[in-house]
Amino acid sequence: MTSEHHGLGPTRARVLALLQSAAAPLSVADVADELGLHKNSARFHLEGLREAGYVDCTTGATGHLGRPPLLFTATSDSPNVTNSHLMELTQVLIRSFVSSLPDASRLAEEAGRSWGREVSDDTEPATDVLDGLVAQLAERGFGTIRGEDALTFTRCPFRPEVGLAELPVVCAIHQGFIDGYLDSCGGTHSADRIQVGPAVPPRPA
Repeated sequence: MTSEHHGLGPTRARVLALLQSAAAPLSVADVADELGLHKNSARFHLEGLREAGYVDCTTGATGHLGRPPLLFTATSDSPNVTNSHLMELTQVLIRSFVSSLPDASRLAEEAGRSWGREVSDDTEPATDVLDGLVAQLAERGFGTIRGEDALTFTRCPFRPEVGLAELPVVCAIHQGFIDGYLDSCGGTHSADRIQVGPAVPPRPA
C-alpha cells in the first residue's frame, strides 16, 4: 500500500507498520533501535501518528528512579500500511476453498469476469479502452507497458507473495477480470491466455 492510500510518508509508515506488528507496546528507544532512527526522529514520527489518532500512548513502569518511558501502540483506526496479512489470507482461502475443486480455474475465471464487468460499469469510461484497462491494473499493483496494440505485464504483485500452487488460480481470476472488463467496454480488443511461468510473461491484449 502506498503513501497515496494511507497519507503517510515512508518513514512514518515504517514506524506505524512496526507498531502494528509488535506483540507489546514499544518505547521511543525501541522504535529507534528497530528502525535505525535517531531517538528524536522516532519521537517526532510517533507524536505525529498520535496526533492523527493512529497511535495510543501510555506510561510504562520502570522499577527504578527516573522518568518512566512512554509506550506506544497502534490504534484500531490506524490504516494498513502493508498487505502481507491480506496476501496470507488470500493464499489460505484459495488453498482451502478453491484449489481443491476439480474446476477451480473455471470458477476463478468466472468470478474474475464478473469482477471486471463490475469495475467497468462502476467507473467512468476511458477514451481509450486499453488506457482504462492499464489504469485499473495499476490500481491493483500490476505494472504494464503499453505498445501500439498490446499490453505487456512487467510486474505481478501476487507472484512474490502467493505460493506456486495457488498462483494459477490467481492468474485465472485476473484472466477473467481482463476479459470481463474488455467485454463490458464493448470494444474490439481481446486478451490472450495468461501463461504461468518462471517469470512474469508478456501479456498481449
